[in-house]
Amino acid sequence: MSRKNHKLIDGKLLQVDKKYSSLKTKQKDAIAQWMFEETKAYYEEHKRFPEGKDNDEVNWKVYEKIEEREIWIPYDEVYEHYLKKKNKINKRVLESFEHKPEQVLLTNMCMITDGKGNVLALDKVKGGYTGITFPGGHIEPREAFHDAIIREVREETGLIIHNPVMTGTYQWYKGKVRNVLLLYKAKDFSGELTSSDEGKVYWMPLEEFRTKLLAEGMLDVLERMENDKSECVCSYGEDGEYIGKLY
Repeated sequence: MSRKNHKLIDGKLLQVDKKYSSLKTKQKDAIAQWMFEETKAYYEEHKRFPEGKDNDEVNWKVYEKIEEREIWIPYDEVYEHYLKKKNKINKRVLESFEHKPEQVLLTNMCMITDGKGNVLALDKVKGGYTGITFPGGHIEPREAFHDAIIREVREETGLIIHNPVMTGTYQWYKGKVRNVLLLYKAKDFSGELTSSDEGKVYWMPLEEFRTKLLAEGMLDVLERMENDKSECVCSYGEDGEYIGKLY
């Protein structure tokens, strides 16, 4: 091996004029991450980005990690690369503090009682959610929650509910989308009971309702309705088992 442009350091013959561009891709990726982490740490502590001699302070912390990983590259090469990438690093730091809004899908459901121990059941047959449930559906963009539940009940049952009361929420994730089901109760209504293409609607005793082939999650909905629980969060275990947690 030629000793030209090499120096014996800690028993190793190292190239003293080695360029940053000659590093392996994994080494460059690691250094880029350390530059980001140390710049972010500086920003969090000082509430500003490093300037002037502060760049040297950040870069030395990066270089300590480079030496720990036993990556050989002259300090000046790393420092020059840091200055070239500094604007992009600063932008990445700022983006890391941004809280991106979560995507949410809003729906509703209403338990309607007749004052005689009966509830209004919907034998839902349309869409992927089927079984015995309560009437309800999607909330349209910019639609008030109160207006949405009245509209959905009217469309699916023919009844117009009065003074619906929101009693809590039922939540679950489908992919990255948080689904939020707003739960209502209503005991005052008018109109004539009429089924829709969503499924047949009919009155039945609450105790009988419990014994039916209910749509998924309906037992948790009932428990939330009857025991003053304001929130239910649905999830699935590793074996695919449904889990409903009440709060």
